[in-house]
Amino acid sequence: MKKTLLLGFMALAGFTAHAQLPAGSTAPDFTATDINGNVHHLQEYLDQGKTVIIDISATWCGPCWNYHASHALKNFYNNYGPNGSDEIVVLFIEGDGATTLADLQGTGGNTQGDWTTDPYPIIDSAQIASLYQITYFPTVYRICPSGIVTEIGAQNAVNLRNSVQNGCSQALTGSQNNVEIENVALDICDASSPVGFNIDFTNYGTNPVTSGEIVLKENGNTIATSAITGNVSTYGSGTVSFDNITINESSEYTLELSQVNGGTPFDGPLSEPKVADINIPQTADNNSLVVLVHTDNYPGEMSWRIKDSNGGVVANGGPYQAGPGAAGAGGPDANTTKTHYVAIPDGVADCFSVELLDSYGDGWSLGNTAHGIEVYSVGMPEPVFDYSAGNFGNSMTLNAAFKTAGILSAGDNLTTTTFAVYPNPSNGVFNFNTSETVSVTVTDLTGKVVYTAAQVNNGGSIDLGQLQTGMYIAQVKGQTFEKTEKLVIK
Repeated sequence: MKKTLLLGFMALAGFTAHAQLPAGSTAPDFTATDINGNVHHLQEYLDQGKTVIIDISATWCGPCWNYHASHALKNFYNNYGPNGSDEIVVLFIEGDGATTLADLQGTGGNTQGDWTTDPYPIIDSAQIASLYQITYFPTVYRICPSGIVTEIGAQNAVNLRNSVQNGCSQALTGSQNNVEIENVALDICDASSPVGFNIDFTNYGTNPVTSGEIVLKENGNTIATSAITGNVSTYGSGTVSFDNITINESSEYTLELSQVNGGTPFDGPLSEPKVADINIPQTADNNSLVVLVHTDNYPGEMSWRIKDSNGGVVANGGPYQAGPGAAGAGGPDANTTKTHYVAIPDGVADCFSVELLDSYGDGWSLGNTAHGIEVYSVGMPEPVFDYSAGNFGNSMTLNAAFKTAGILSAGDNLTTTTFAVYPNPSNGVFNFNTSETVSVTVTDLTGKVVYTAAQVNNGGSIDLGQLQTGMYIAQVKGQTFEKTEKLVIK
């Protein structure tokens, strides 16, 4: 879908570009309600002396997504819109009538990702697209307070400002010391020991930020401060560090700007305190893991890795089988669940990250099912980690995803049923001591099933002598129990 729709867009743009609303036209008026229930009347904004920028796009459109991901409109809005000096208006118009709210939120089957993360209003209206004679996406219009509309293309924030000042003769003041704390998700592997972490911020003001201070509060009480240093230009980002902080899981932590450039921060929505999202990962009962990968419509592009705290890869999977459709769409591995059995070595108690990869560069985002990854510990009914993926680009690393306790097998913690496999390691023949009949599924470390057996009774055996030497994972299921065994062929 992603490739064919993109090619369709480019062809459409090539032979219909001249049908767009002519420059110098009077902008057609409209009144519309955004996806949050707020009403927007174009003429009312123009009567207030504000220039209006409208980006008419479609959720499936690759170039539209690239412009969205550049954050040009977000930057312009935060500096000169309601989050800043409130001199301009930015409206995003979804112009394809077939689009759903799920598509805009990045969970539908016809989208490049989540379009709702930026702050400006989103209006789902094919009628406005028709009113403005849209024949290709994206189309970015500038509407001056005089009502004159001009197509200006996908400009960055600086050029948007210049376009308003030069094309509409509207002098823009902008905001000063307008700083937003951006990164408030703290991944803490071990809350029992003091930790350090970084906090990101962005300068949306027209002046550089050369000094400032961010305060960390626990339940409203200041526990640490960190200074902003250097020279952060407009729309630039910086980082401050907090060290030796003890995190209490039951406390609420907030991050606040106490001063910027020696003065009070800009009094706007961006400067409000941010509540820290503390992520302390779950601990698996044992090191026998099951990884479920929910694929999108392009499985040949998808892969994943689990890494230990030192960055070493302990498990990986994919890419999966590409389909027969255009660019590998569809096929048996598309829009389905791939199961992998992973054995973290016995005795390894660590904190692991999960890395998602997409070779095309649009994440796990397209298809008619949910896409993402889950990690289970054998014997635990709920996942120790799960993530619903969207358009993350080429890669996304999810830090502090889960921890392990260092025990390879769930063993007798799961059941009192008598069970044993011997000898292990072996030359390929494994004998079973079991109080009930079991079925056995053996996979290699990539998750590929290499052997199955049903109705294995006490004293029975399986012969894996045809397999190469190495480690394999056996999923053993009885009537009252289920467990994972590591099998080693020497």
